[in-house]
Amino acid sequence: MVAEPIHVVVVMVTAGSQDEAGKIAEQVIRSRLAACVSTIPGVRSTYWWEGQIMSEQESLLLIKTTSDKFNALEETIRKIHSYKVPEIIAVPVSSGSPPYLEWVHRETS
Repeated sequence: MVAEPIHVVVVMVTAGSQDEAGKIAEQVIRSRLAACVSTIPGVRSTYWWEGQIMSEQESLLLIKTTSDKFNALEETIRKIHSYKVPEIIAVPVSSGSPPYLEWVHRETS
């Protein structure tokens, strides 16, 4: 019997402050929408916003979860996030350590 593939994704989210990043991380972990959230403070994002080039200090969250949790994860983030259009991007994991991928799946089940 072949095991069903585990579809792990890494969801990238930028937040305007460490406090906001912490609130998002804690809520998605408590809700079992993610197995792990790594927060990288002090990233600089440069982007277009309403016709102007902006450059802001942000925190980047790397959220490890499964693809079937993405919609609920996105909804939860949008409820907490202060941005009108938050970055919420899922990147599929094409390969990884099987025990780690299984752990992500188990912790989000």
